[in-house]
Amino acid sequence: MIRLASRNDIPAIMEVVQASVKVMNSQGNFQWDHTYPLEENFQGDLNRQELFVYEEEGRVLGVAAISEKEHSEYHEIAWTSDRSAITMKRLAVHPNGRGKGIADAFFRKAEEVSIEKGLHYMKTDTFSKNTYAQKLFDRHGYHFVEKRFVPEKEDSLVYFEKQL
Repeated sequence: MIRLASRNDIPAIMEVVQASVKVMNSQGNFQWDHTYPLEENFQGDLNRQELFVYEEEGRVLGVAAISEKEHSEYHEIAWTSDRSAITMKRLAVHPNGRGKGIADAFFRKAEEVSIEKGLHYMKTDTFSKNTYAQKLFDRHGYHFVEKRFVPEKEDSLVYFEKQL
């Protein structure tokens, strides 16, 4: 079940993130590390009531920010629309929860939030080495917009959007 996160969820969220970072790094994807995402990132999402968790049998197995707040570089991206959008950020599923459709559930929830807010436009991004996320975006009907090199990560960010 997906629900709004509470302050009490932060330790479990960080456990999900740390377990996810280990898996990502073992696959050669260094998008996340000890510098991002941090507890303060999730705390900001929580304060804006934009942080959601997937809970099963009392255990948090996934987390995502479903937000109107865009990343700082989004104004530089060649989106096909300049309308306000919902952005999916910081999606993580604990390795013990993978294969259960949790990430798909977060994407459906993000679309629900977008429609409830009357926005009907979705944006997201990931690093080029995160092929799992890119397949997820494709499966949910997102379209590639742009690719930008990030020197400090020695990788490129890829940006996607979807009109609802």
